[in-house]
Amino acid sequence: MSTPALPRVAVVGLWHETNTYSPVVTDLTAFREFELLEGAAIAERHRGTRSVIGGFLDAARVDVEPVFSAGAWPSGPATRGTIDELFDRMTATLDRAHRRQPFSGVLLNLHGAMVAEGCDDVEARTVELVRSTVGDVPVAAVLDLHANPSAEFVGATDVVISYDTYPHVDMWERGAEAAGLLGDALGGRDLVTVIAKVPLLTCPLAQATDAEPMRGLVTRARDRAARVSGARVGITAGFPYSDVARAGISVLVVGDRGDANDLHAIASATADDVRSAADRFAIDRPAPADAVARALRADQRPVVLADVADNVGGGSPGDGTVLLSELLRQEAPDAVVTIADPDVAAAAARTGPGGRITATLGGKSDRLHGDPVPIDAEILAVSDGRYTTRGSWMTGASFDMGTTVLLRVGGVRVIVCSRPTPPFHAEQFEVVGIAPRDLAVVVMKGAVAWRSAIEDPALVIEVDTPGACPIDLSRLPRRHRPVGT
Repeated sequence: MSTPALPRVAVVGLWHETNTYSPVVTDLTAFREFELLEGAAIAERHRGTRSVIGGFLDAARVDVEPVFSAGAWPSGPATRGTIDELFDRMTATLDRAHRRQPFSGVLLNLHGAMVAEGCDDVEARTVELVRSTVGDVPVAAVLDLHANPSAEFVGATDVVISYDTYPHVDMWERGAEAAGLLGDALGGRDLVTVIAKVPLLTCPLAQATDAEPMRGLVTRARDRAARVSGARVGITAGFPYSDVARAGISVLVVGDRGDANDLHAIASATADDVRSAADRFAIDRPAPADAVARALRADQRPVVLADVADNVGGGSPGDGTVLLSELLRQEAPDAVVTIADPDVAAAAARTGPGGRITATLGGKSDRLHGDPVPIDAEILAVSDGRYTTRGSWMTGASFDMGTTVLLRVGGVRVIVCSRPTPPFHAEQFEVVGIAPRDLAVVVMKGAVAWRSAIEDPALVIEVDTPGACPIDLSRLPRRHRPVGT
């Protein structure tokens, strides 16, 4: 007796965390450099990794066919030409595959906070295009914890879940979970996702899921969901650096359509809980001079100085110089800073290890992130900037920082890379021959997610630096007031 064929499911990805205040242009090159793949190349990149698509590929109850996947590091809004090209490629590729053999369902790997010129809600438009191509089939989506999902997007999608952790260490698990829920839907389970939105903008520093208030909010939400058989709840903390009306904290509850009233009650009660915790999201951190002085007084290592406003993982350019300047001014004897500056990296690479370079470093993207710093530096190492990570963020995946050099200015070492790369991996230090745990002071250009690269530092000082991802959200002008439900 033959085994029944598994339902054929398409995998489509369109992933970008958009900082509408970022000076970094997001064009097609940004996607080509990170991920712009079709068909078998998607499986080749993701199989065996701990990514969302890696979780999709390991699904046992559906026959997964990767169709299209595009992603870029966080940056400014995608240009109109770029988003038009991505949508055209996505629909054309999906249409060809569907005509060859119709799909029974679709798995989507999305961010949830993507914005493009002329399209403030890329995720909603993506679902609209997918459904217009494959018809009325079950669709399940995985979002980042920093998603800003709209009610329109959720209403057009059967299953919407998000990462449960920040730092994000459960991407594979959420991909596998979404595939399992889609399998349930294809087996006849009538699933629905309901959403409640709280128009509360919070700094990512306050969004870590192993600390309050998020830890308690998530625990209580799960307790509510446990009272309804088969219900699943998640809280997206939101991305405050995106100037759209859908920004804010969202509650997503998935369950059986017949339990819709109970699902709405879970969402509503959790949203009320978020509102009651609003004051606990407030953040106050030291200015650069005080933070560096405290770091240099510490008698344990490593001390991490988190350059919060130049958060590359939040769309900042990665060339902020304020902490570099302060470390040099205070004559730090043993510190390392990473700066994105392709011109300096290229010039140092041409000279080679053992030589010297005189240049102005960083501060070239805009005036938000500090002034360029004059340096006379020794060149210690040159690398192509490529690595495969062993860390917890997309374990097994490969990344490319472009030409990367290690310079020394006094007691400060500077990793100069050609491409701003979120500091999620220890390998970013290893490519130039150093280990962050061996250093006294390490500057990490991020808020929370850098913790997946450095476990258990001796001391963490989060610094109120200037930039496109400031701690004080009132520093950024907003045209769109967040809308709740």
